[in-house]
Amino acid sequence: MLPAGEPVLCSWGKASLYFLQIEIPPSYLEHIARESGLLKEGFVQLQLKYYVKDPKLLQLGLWLLEELQNGGRQGKIYSDSLSNMLTLHLLNHYSQVCTGSTPSRMTANQEIYQSIEYMKENLEAELSIQELADRAALSLSHYIRLFKQQTGHTPHHYLIRLRIEYSKLLISKGEYGLKEIADRAGFSDQGHFTRMFKRIAGTTPKQYMNEVSANRIILK
Repeated sequence: MLPAGEPVLCSWGKASLYFLQIEIPPSYLEHIARESGLLKEGFVQLQLKYYVKDPKLLQLGLWLLEELQNGGRQGKIYSDSLSNMLTLHLLNHYSQVCTGSTPSRMTANQEIYQSIEYMKENLEAELSIQELADRAALSLSHYIRLFKQQTGHTPHHYLIRLRIEYSKLLISKGEYGLKEIADRAGFSDQGHFTRMFKRIAGTTPKQYMNEVSANRIILK
């Protein structure tokens, strides 16, 4: 479960995988929150959650999928009711109210979009913010300001989060040691990797690896 604009990388092996992706515009989330009385000031956003097991949320999503596949046979009132119920469930269980004005989200700004794509394609490289600004044909200060307006993060913080997400994928594959994972994810040394991983993921790479290994054994 990801807030709007949150960076994420996904990967899976050759096994069959079925998933349902539901995207909720922040404006719709806020509309339902205000209409239901859950939000009076500030703005609301979803919390970052991994490995959520929520049967009710899954069922609502499957009902929406079924209605979509049936061509809206039950009518707009039915589909709108399902959408509202799903959104309210998310608001009641997985949201947080923030003070201040609504943050800027990712837009179609071509320079920033291309910059993020370049980050994703070169996570192993030693990227500098100046290099990214030069590639976007922007001054360093303008690039940093524009990037934060579009994503809610500084370029450096966004890049670190991408690298942490990538390292999680490498850990989940179970094919590499932590030192090689740190190198592949673009960290200068394993100590830096461990510090950044714990700061963002809330646990150490070793603890995360042990948890993934334990879950893999259970699934077998």
